[in-house]
Amino acid sequence: MRLPFLLLLLAFAAPAFAQLKTIISPAIIYQQRVGVKAYAGKSYRLQARMRVLAANGDSADTNVFANVFDNKWNYLGGTGFGKMKAGPRARTWATYSGGGRFAATADTMIIFANTYLNGTFGFDDFRLEVEESKGQWRPVPLVNGDFETLPADSSHLPQGWKLNYQVTTFTQRVVAAAPGQHYLEVKGRNVINYGKNATAGHWAQVNGIKLYYETYGSGPPLLLLHGNGGSIKEVAYQIPALAKYFQVIAVDTRGQGQSGIDGKELTYDLFADDISALLKSLNLPQADVVGWSDGGNTGLSLALHHPEQVRRLSVMGANLYADTTVLPNKFLQQIRHDKKMLTLVAPFKASFRKSRRLVNILLKYPRMTPQELQQIKAPTLVLAGEKDIIKEPHTRLIAANIPGSQLVIFPGLSHYAQQENPDLFNETVLRFLLAPEAAR
Repeated sequence: MRLPFLLLLLAFAAPAFAQLKTIISPAIIYQQRVGVKAYAGKSYRLQARMRVLAANGDSADTNVFANVFDNKWNYLGGTGFGKMKAGPRARTWATYSGGGRFAATADTMIIFANTYLNGTFGFDDFRLEVEESKGQWRPVPLVNGDFETLPADSSHLPQGWKLNYQVTTFTQRVVAAAPGQHYLEVKGRNVINYGKNATAGHWAQVNGIKLYYETYGSGPPLLLLHGNGGSIKEVAYQIPALAKYFQVIAVDTRGQGQSGIDGKELTYDLFADDISALLKSLNLPQADVVGWSDGGNTGLSLALHHPEQVRRLSVMGANLYADTTVLPNKFLQQIRHDKKMLTLVAPFKASFRKSRRLVNILLKYPRMTPQELQQIKAPTLVLAGEKDIIKEPHTRLIAANIPGSQLVIFPGLSHYAQQENPDLFNETVLRFLLAPEAAR
């Protein structure tokens, strides 16, 4: 099960870890936190200057967005603007802006500057303003919004800006465009475009559709499965670590990413049948399976209905059914609302119809019972975040009914533990997969 997009942004907005971790990622995100309680109820506008110089013909892009939260970190809205894709026009500086109105309970705004893939990116002149009276705008102080606090060619993280991770494939420096006119330059080099990597990408005609997958590394086969509405990109943090020991087969699930879709109702059992057919087409009698969210549900179904093909199983944030014992009622209401809205617009666009089908699976499926799990023979690791959208008693119920399973609840992490702390997640999964006793 995958959270709505805005909740994913909340995961990125969480406070940075005490020790900055170094990871491999196709993107890097800079952020600045701004107190906005004094401006609650007022209109605001945010602007920034950007440019993109792509490398290696990549479809690199950059964008700026901002999210607003109350003092309990409930998401209150925000603004997304300035997505600049590489191309002739992106080589020159351009100013982008967005805005909105602060809610009455607004407490904190987080401004994000994001770069994606290979290229040279520039950021400058961030400015936030609020409307004091009609047509009268007042600046809200930002720390180093113009990047003037460091000398030219400094590679230090500019004052006022933070990273949740240091990404090995990106470097930064402050550049002097002219005396007293500095900007932040970010370079991405040797970034792998997971999910659209022509070198690693393959197609298989299975179960009536074309299934897209990418392979990395060598060793025993390992299937890597993403969450609802996502793609291989969502598990990009896991691929480099797992590919050191396994031949990673990262799959775009039916109707998602680059994989095809037909008229069959989407279910986790159908997804599992697709994966089973893929393994057969690759002449692989058995594989380890690592599934996150909906990928975890698919992994459970695969272990139940195609047990001979699952060597070891690791599931993160999985669920057996969808009711208020599993998920917060507020989340279920939001999903029902999303389905209703998508039903209204479905006649106008194929992508809306596909999205409605993906939302529908969250409400109707899976339909597994704790008793069924007792049939699983594969050694299993059950994972969840302490702050997971899947309620902890339900995760414990899953673990308790799979014979001999191991259970790990990640302290302080959410449904997105594999992105929030990839080092911890990857180490935990590898410890399980590489342990001699894990292979019965």
